[in-house]
Amino acid sequence: MPYRNYIKIICCLLCCSLKLSAQQDVTGLWKGFMYNDTTQQNYRYEIAISEEKGKLVGYSHTYFILDDKEYHGVKKLKIRRDGDDIITEDIDLIVHNYPIAPNKGVHQLNSLILKIKDTVMILSGAYKTNRTRNFHPVTGYVHVERKKDYSQSALVPHLQELNLAKKLSFLKEDASQSNTATTIPILKPIPSDEEEKLIISTAKKQQPDIKIAPATAVPAVKETPLAKIETPKPTEPVVNKPVAPKVQEPAIAKSEPVKPTQPAITKPTAPVKKPEVAAVSKPEPAVVSKPVPTKPAEVVVAKPEPPKVTAPVAVAKKQDPVDPSAAKDAAKRKIENIQALYFKSDSLQLTLYDNGEVDGDTVSVIMNGVVIMPKVGLSTNAVKKTIYTQDAGDSIQLVMYAESLGSLPPNTGLLIVYDGNDRYEIRFSGDMQKSSAIVFRKRKD
Repeated sequence: MPYRNYIKIICCLLCCSLKLSAQQDVTGLWKGFMYNDTTQQNYRYEIAISEEKGKLVGYSHTYFILDDKEYHGVKKLKIRRDGDDIITEDIDLIVHNYPIAPNKGVHQLNSLILKIKDTVMILSGAYKTNRTRNFHPVTGYVHVERKKDYSQSALVPHLQELNLAKKLSFLKEDASQSNTATTIPILKPIPSDEEEKLIISTAKKQQPDIKIAPATAVPAVKETPLAKIETPKPTEPVVNKPVAPKVQEPAIAKSEPVKPTQPAITKPTAPVKKPEVAAVSKPEPAVVSKPVPTKPAEVVVAKPEPPKVTAPVAVAKKQDPVDPSAAKDAAKRKIENIQALYFKSDSLQLTLYDNGEVDGDTVSVIMNGVVIMPKVGLSTNAVKKTIYTQDAGDSIQLVMYAESLGSLPPNTGLLIVYDGNDRYEIRFSGDMQKSSAIVFRKRKD
């Protein structure tokens, strides 16, 4: 009997351990950000963790936008796990479009801790790079959360086009379970810099050993450029005004030396006085004439404001007849609503990029049945368009129509939507049979 009870206890412990290990499966897609202590900037960061023959392997993707150009890099990772401690180290830079190639001897080591908060799995912790002869170590913080929606990944399209996605175990499992119908997910704005700094400051309190720059350091950087911009503006009018008196002074100075030469002759005393009167009369109308053009100049600046509002409408109307072949087979293709979001502003700014390798993808953007951006070539450079929502109603549908698939199908792109201070990122894909669509709904307070 004692042996039977002992065996039962062992079996229960084994079952509990198996359940715990199943709950803490870390394979999948992890999305979040990476904070750099040196630059005090946040960068979009993704990790894909897969399992091969009982070992964890993975890839990482970092991207940021600078001067309307998107930069990215994909790395292969070596992953070690000890309970809830996950150590990732990049071992190879597979592809990138950085203006300067990174040093091959520099590697990033992430020391992450697995946590579960309200059913959300989180990997967070400090990172650092190794010291080399030419580079000092760089430190920072990583915060990523596991996501089930792989369609909104920046990393997966790169791996698909590089023929590496087939090695991801979690994509194989997702393909076998993709028969169930799903509703359109409601997209939330990307956390602002202040919200991400709050996450960092909270992590700093929980992990005091992590060296993270205080959140107050970034506002100080933002204030300094504003001060520099304001100072030159008042100086410009001051420089323009004294230009006239400087020209007048040399004219008077020339007449003064004439006076000492002429007193020796008694007769020319009368003509000397006449040029003085003429010299005095000339600067007076000059002073009156100069402020006169400055006043109408201010009125001219105010007049061009109304045409700026009407200009986009005129451009949108002219684009339709320019290329009637854009989206000519739109009615024949299936439309798949991939995302929905709520907007609040009277205008939205759309920005388009390629979401994978730049391979010649071309799209046309259709807004409520009307082509507003015909045959746009996608690349790492931004293509922008402002749309106005006053007359669009409570719902707007944007269809991303693939005009070409490039050299690496399918057609993939990144759409960034700015709604006031809110920023949304939507990644879409399409082919010659299907188009992706985003639904915008007016937020009603």
